[in-house]
Amino acid sequence: MRYRYPEYNVDLTPELLGKCRDVAQRLLEEVGLKVRNPGFVKTLQGQKGVRVEGERVHLSRPLTDRFMEEYIGQTRAALIKSDGEQKPGLEWTLRCNGFSIMVIDVETDEARPATCRDLRDLIRLVRSFGMSGSYPCTPQDVPPLMRALACFKICWQESDNIRPFDYMDVRQTPYLLEMHRVMGKPFTINVNVPQAMTVSEHDIDIFMKYYPVWKRNHSEIAFYSICDYPMLGVSKPITATGSLTSYLSQSFGTYMLFKLFDPDVEMLPRLSAGFPVDLQTLCWAYGSPRRHLYDFLNSRALPALCGLRPEEYAPSAGSLDTGSCAVDVRAGIEKTSSALVSALQGARYFTGAGNLAVDDLFSGVQLVIDVEIFEYVKELVQSFSPHPDLVTMDGVYEVLQDVAMGTDEFYSHPDTAAKVRHLLPVSKRRPAEKLRAWMAHRQNLKERAREECIERIRTQPPFQLAAKQSAELETIYARAERELAG
Repeated sequence: MRYRYPEYNVDLTPELLGKCRDVAQRLLEEVGLKVRNPGFVKTLQGQKGVRVEGERVHLSRPLTDRFMEEYIGQTRAALIKSDGEQKPGLEWTLRCNGFSIMVIDVETDEARPATCRDLRDLIRLVRSFGMSGSYPCTPQDVPPLMRALACFKICWQESDNIRPFDYMDVRQTPYLLEMHRVMGKPFTINVNVPQAMTVSEHDIDIFMKYYPVWKRNHSEIAFYSICDYPMLGVSKPITATGSLTSYLSQSFGTYMLFKLFDPDVEMLPRLSAGFPVDLQTLCWAYGSPRRHLYDFLNSRALPALCGLRPEEYAPSAGSLDTGSCAVDVRAGIEKTSSALVSALQGARYFTGAGNLAVDDLFSGVQLVIDVEIFEYVKELVQSFSPHPDLVTMDGVYEVLQDVAMGTDEFYSHPDTAAKVRHLLPVSKRRPAEKLRAWMAHRQNLKERAREECIERIRTQPPFQLAAKQSAELETIYARAERELAG
């Protein structure tokens, strides 16, 4: 049986990406990238194809051609190899994103700054569902320079699968490096492109500080991909082609600078056709009905750059997105819609649980509701492949005979009990009720989720980090408090 399903009437072709690449290389040659670090730039000066004028580093067309062709050749081979490999069936997975500086108080339902206690409680809530993800919130009840340190310390003390990540100031980095050593993890260095054709001065300063550490021991330092935000009409042109061209000049150009600095540095570039933005508020348009379109375009960009046109599309991930600043109907509509479209297209891995207001705000109650949304979407999609019990003839005569003879009822029959979970599962959070039954308690989904949130935080057994590691983290944190916040 065939069913009609909408097809995208736009695509990113190798020819179109070739035009984007051409303009990007022209920008790198004629405009150049702004780099405000004399030590970094000095290493680049005199290299063939590099021209330094003031704060701008210009890269010649032959030089960028060489880098582009090398990158495309390696990436194309990897894409072809991965496409030819048999992929295992993906399990349905939900994770939290976090990053929030504010939370919705479970007791008062008011938005307020996040605390260290909130971070611990929310990690326990996430763990109670067997989920992983990024840190739910950044504590604001400690001095600014201590916030990242508190976040890393608490995440590692409370869980082995919640990822701390961000830091804002070079003064924090010595303590963070020590913490990473205690945990046996590499300290991650990020590089951002905060303005058009400008590499972050702050991030290059940190890179230069820890480059000697990396040269001595690669396992102590990890280089993250180059972060260049795809805000259409704000940090990028409003068109998909404009965004792609910007990435090919800025992100790929920054990648080339680091390769020129040291060929062994793997600071990988990104490529994006953009992300929806609300230009009335200059804010990310999380929950936008157009999100799935940009997910599609972004999946096609890198193959097109490498001269490939995949015949099939299935998103690698979906997200429970919303721009709502409250646990409300809008959040439910946007999160369900964004997750459902991705799931129907083939996604089985989802992020965004608990996030509101893009990602400024985190709510434990919303996290519980998002788990329910995820389960709802999963059941809806799985209903296209129902359990074989749905059409079995086994026991049909016996059930009808028993009820007809008055020895049992359908709802209490052993056959019903044996098959109900496969055929008619129900949710405790959103039971189907007649009005009279509901009026006896008048409890809605949000209230049930709030009760569940509180109970899960209260009863979830604490995670036990090795006592020695926990004590060492506390020692480093205490020293940072004296030296940074004293």
